[in-house]
Amino acid sequence: MLHRNPLNKQPDARPPEDVRFTELRVEPWPDGKKVRVHVSLTPFQQNPNLDALITDSANREAAHASIIEIADPRFVFTLHIRTHPVGGVYTLTANLSYQDLGTIEERTLFFELSETGNESNVG
Repeated sequence: MLHRNPLNKQPDARPPEDVRFTELRVEPWPDGKKVRVHVSLTPFQQNPNLDALITDSANREAAHASIIEIADPRFVFTLHIRTHPVGGVYTLTANLSYQDLGTIEERTLFFELSETGNESNVG
């Protein structure tokens, strides 16, 4: 059963089926071995879950995080790239979900990392 967050006082908060990404982007750390993931969501009535998976060009898992019951519609988290050597095109797949509803939105972002930490969004 979905429960309303009593701390959420936003009048434009959306029900679970209408929650969406408004921003998803990747920013590399200077060392080139970690990335910051910037996420913005529509305001929500119930706290959603987020799964983030980064894979390399060979489709090997490079990083993964699960965030349960997100508290704020805007947040940033860091993922450590575990493939060696680091570099090339990577894919970030982010899923918003609720336990009772399953996935409500999925976004995919392609980005490139080099060993020096320079990054560019591919698409």
